Amino acid sequence: MAEMFPATDRLTLAHQATSGLVPFDLDPSVLTWCVAVVALGPNCAPLGGRAPDLELRAGTGLITLVPQAPATASLTDENGIEAATASWQRDPHDVFTMTLTASDLRARTWSLRITNNDPQELGFVWSSGAAPDVHQPRIALGRTALQSTVAVADTLPPDTLVPISNIGTGPLNIVAQGGQDIGAGYQLKEFPKSLAPNECSQLKIGVVPATDPPDSNTQTASFTLNCNDPVTQEITLQLSRTEKHKEHKDQKDVGKEHKEDKDGKDHKDDIDNKIGNKEHPAEIIRPAPEAGSPPEHFIPPAQRPDLTDSALRDEPPEPGPGPAEG
Repeated sequence: MAEMFPATDRLTLAHQATSGLVPFDLDPSVLTWCVAVVALGPNCAPLGGRAPDLELRAGTGLITLVPQAPATASLTDENGIEAATASWQRDPHDVFTMTLTASDLRARTWSLRITNNDPQELGFVWSSGAAPDVHQPRIALGRTALQSTVAVADTLPPDTLVPISNIGTGPLNIVAQGGQDIGAGYQLKEFPKSLAPNECSQLKIGVVPATDPPDSNTQTASFTLNCNDPVTQEITLQLSRTEKHKEHKDQKDVGKEHKEDKDGKDHKDDIDNKIGNKEHPAEIIRPAPEAGSPPEHFIPPAQRPDLTDSALRDEPPEPGPGPAEG
């Protein structure tokens, strides 16, 4: 099985930036070894720009620039002994495959250094192994967990499009069926069957209708895409879905009417209280006078006129009924 570098994702290099020396293993029993490097463009397609500088080092020997085939370079160790010869070839997907032909099969540490010569910032992923296993895919998948809420008998939420890219050194092959159940009430509707290095596409994931009653309030699942990327964490999606009963419109209207009735009653009570307490004071009910006492004046004393200085104080009283005739 080929080794891939870096451990995850890609190494991004600006113009003239270098990766530094990265060690890798080479099986000393194999006469022909390969190192494949993919230069990743920015637009889901190979850039086809300037080739990077690819340098190899055998043990602690000289760091040697590897040329494009048919030219070859001699890689010597710290003792000046030739360990291998190497050259590279470029394919249409911007994968640069270096072939090392061993001259000395002694075990030693090997190192690779990459320098980006293109004005465009590029990403780099590389793999090391025996041909043809050296070319391996690596998925870059939108890893945000899918979450949705679905009501019984309600309109389903729209499909989710999950971006997927092949940033590896070999073709990506996906084995699946359209419409297959992937857990937690989701289904895989559409997917690319294959992606070359530097290509991207998307997964279309839909939500299935909710049941009545729901089997469970919240469902969760992990979906692992069936493909030839061997790293499980790169091809796994986390799914979550919550089901609920739809609240019927009639129930909402009844609740609304009840609230309006209550609010109307409360408003009327407020008006009545305002009229009774402020603008029209409530009538005070007084007890009936005792027998033989003079009738109570209907105007309270505080509101009666002061007659001491009034012109009416010397006016004769109004005639009343005379004494009863005998």
